[in-house]
Amino acid sequence: MKFNVYIDESGEAGIARVRDGSSTGASPYFVMAAVVCLPTAEVLAKNALSDAKDRIRKKNWKHATDLGHTQKVFLAREINRLPVRFFAVISNKKTLGGYKTDIHGSADKFYNKCAQYLLENICSYLAPHLSSEQDLSVYFERMNHDYDAMRRFLVKVRDKPIFPQSRSLKNLNPFGVSTLKKGENEMLDIADFVAHAVYQCANVTESNFGIPEPRYFREISSKFAGDELGCPVGIGLKFIHNLKSMGFEPEVEAMFRDVKVVPPVKVNSSSP
Repeated sequence: MKFNVYIDESGEAGIARVRDGSSTGASPYFVMAAVVCLPTAEVLAKNALSDAKDRIRKKNWKHATDLGHTQKVFLAREINRLPVRFFAVISNKKTLGGYKTDIHGSADKFYNKCAQYLLENICSYLAPHLSSEQDLSVYFERMNHDYDAMRRFLVKVRDKPIFPQSRSLKNLNPFGVSTLKKGENEMLDIADFVAHAVYQCANVTESNFGIPEPRYFREISSKFAGDELGCPVGIGLKFIHNLKSMGFEPEVEAMFRDVKVVPPVKVNSSSP
């Protein structure tokens, strides 16, 4: 069974110098998110997204940050109707510890590690439906990153797995992973929005008066991948390294802990 995967991120991957209070640097949190769908469902998703853009009168927005609050809420509700699944990896960079030293503060290596975690969860979730590397097409939004190094890293993880979860990458061809510029495929707009929705749950800055905004995530939460009981933590939502260590506000932590999603559906459905 064939699936398309579109990946985007929110926040900066930089870890050498991270913002803290009034100090400058990269964002304290980093989110990498994916939209997964069947090729037939992608047509429906693109049409629905186009209609939603017409409704909010924002046909050519590049990032979710270009939209106003009510536009985001409306778009989130429309996206939540789509026959797709969402995945996200969330990192609080304060918890990187010795790993940051081990990789010499490399933003590229940190980005690649997040990509590994995300793809492991996607491949593990889709495993019952995958029979070969040809079943999975993966697209990253192109940014200033060494994607060849990322592909080589993923091959190493796949071929010599250290942890059981990495064995799920057996159905992934890292050298088949592609990149797309913003605007080349509307599905990247959805991936961008999903990453933004998750990121805003942790984004605390002077410009938002120190108030995170979990509303967008709540509106799309049911479409994250989860287990048979509808729990997405560890499947559709991976917290590095766990929910407790994320440093979320108590209400946001409780939201993530208690959120329920639509359980996995049958193979012959139009969505995974």
